[in-house]
Order: sequence, then structure tokens, then C-alpha cells
Amino acid sequence: MSDTLDTKLSELLCARLCHDLASPLGAAAAGLELLEDGSDPETLGLISASMGAATARLKFLRAALGPATDMPHTPKSLGDLIRAYLSGAVTGGVTLDWSSERPDIDGETARLLLNMVLVARDALPRGGRLIARCGRDAGADAGLRVAAIGEGMGLSAEARLVLIDGAPPSGPRGAQAWFALHLARAKGLKIRLDPGPGEISIMA
Repeated sequence: MSDTLDTKLSELLCARLCHDLASPLGAAAAGLELLEDGSDPETLGLISASMGAATARLKFLRAALGPATDMPHTPKSLGDLIRAYLSGAVTGGVTLDWSSERPDIDGETARLLLNMVLVARDALPRGGRLIARCGRDAGADAGLRVAAIGEGMGLSAEARLVLIDGAPPSGPRGAQAWFALHLARAKGLKIRLDPGPGEISIMA
């Protein structure tokens, strides 16, 4: 990537991170303001839930956007990480159907899968269901698949331009797709789309 594209990608991913954290942190701040008028269980519950959502999102985004660790992930730990992130959705809940054929998942593969989850989550503006699979590594095919199923399902125009046409990103969702594409290429993989009936699958 060129220096200009590197900078733009960094800016857009930072915008993505800030957007994901703004809602739960804003709700927690609103709850703290309410505490000035006296504490009550409902307000304390709001603050606790908001901070829990912010923490879950931060852990997920650190794993997805930060450097990969050498420590492998277990299928359970990776599933818990994804599920906790999805449970903090602001608009439309998203459920997760997750399974792995591997007893453990290396850091680079896990990071690619998490970014595929982010791209697929963006394709569910009204909520729905994500099916995430981690199959056996076959060299040119890592056996990764994330399918988005739900009402109004569809990749954003900017994500489609990146994944299908290889265009540079123009916004945070395009940047997320570009980063997933970059991670796949670094492993010698290609990202493929399968727009089946009622769902769209992202595979690598």
C-alpha cells in the first residue's frame, strides 16, 4: 500500500473504532449525569450494562485491529469474544452460530476471522444472524466462512467496491473491508463472496 493509502486507512479505522465505542460510553455518561439526582437500581444497571458493552467492544476491536499475538485462541474464547461484541449492538440484535474444526486458532487467522465478522455485521443494519465457521487450513483456503442472514441484509456499496473491484476505501465500512482483504493477502489467501438466497457469505 502507498503511504497515502496507509494514512487514509488508519484514519478510517480509527473513525470506525470511535463510532463503535461512542454509543456505550455515551450511555454510561448519561447514566452518570442521572446519578447526580440520586442513585437508583435502574440507573446503576444502565451504567453497568453500558460499561460492559464498551469493554466487550474494546476487547474485540483490540483483537481485530491490533497486532496479532503468538498465543493461539481456543474456539470457545474466540466465540465468546465475538458473541460479547455482537450483544452490544445498538440497532438490531445479532445472534451468533459459531463452530470450529480446529482445536486452536492461530493469531493471524483469528484476526482475519474477526475482521470478516465486522464486515458481515455491517451487512445486517436491522440485526439478524451470523454463521461463523473455521474449517481446516488447506493452504490457499483457510476454511473461514462468515454468513450474514437477516432482514435488509446487504453489503454497503463501499464494501462491495473494495471486495469485488479492489477499489481503495472511501469510508469506515470500506476501510474494514480493505483491512480484511489486506490480512487475507498477507496469508496468501483471497476473500470470496457468495451472495446466496437470503444471505451473503464471506469466505477466505
